[in-house]
Amino acid sequence: MTFEVTPVTIALLVLIIVAVWAVIELAKTLRKTQTTLDELTHTVNDTVGQLQPIIGKVDGLLDDIQPSVQEVQPLLEKAETTLDEAAGSLGHVNEILSDVSSVSGTASSVTDSVKSAAYSAANGVASAVNRFTSHTANKAAAALSEGAEDDNLPAVHGAHVRNASTGSGYVTYDSETE
Repeated sequence: MTFEVTPVTIALLVLIIVAVWAVIELAKTLRKTQTTLDELTHTVNDTVGQLQPIIGKVDGLLDDIQPSVQEVQPLLEKAETTLDEAAGSLGHVNEILSDVSSVSGTASSVTDSVKSAAYSAANGVASAVNRFTSHTANKAAAALSEGAEDDNLPAVHGAHVRNASTGSGYVTYDSETE
């Protein structure tokens, strides 16, 4: 058998060398992957081992914290009763507030009536005082216009009328000095 060097044989040799090289690289990659997977499995197993006691404690705490249905039912019934009583109390408060509102309205109208009566009384007194004052001022003005002396002016409550002006309606009184 003779071996002839032809381009096809050279291509086959190159392909065989490339295939061997690829198999070697694949073997290296699989070895590295296996090592990495072993390390990862070891780490995960350690983590799970450390978490198992913690998970057991949390599970126990949840069992202790979680109340049973028999314990919660009476609490719910009491809460419902309390809410019903609060709603009834709010109804009573609403009635009281409406009564207070009507009393406030009545007090307001009474206050207005008293205010109106006081205003009318004050106007009546002011009118009477004005009539009395204008009557006395008119007498004094008449006496001055007739040319009477100061000593002859009419005496008003122990005082003599001093200067009366007919146009202004005001009278000035002098205190009596004797």
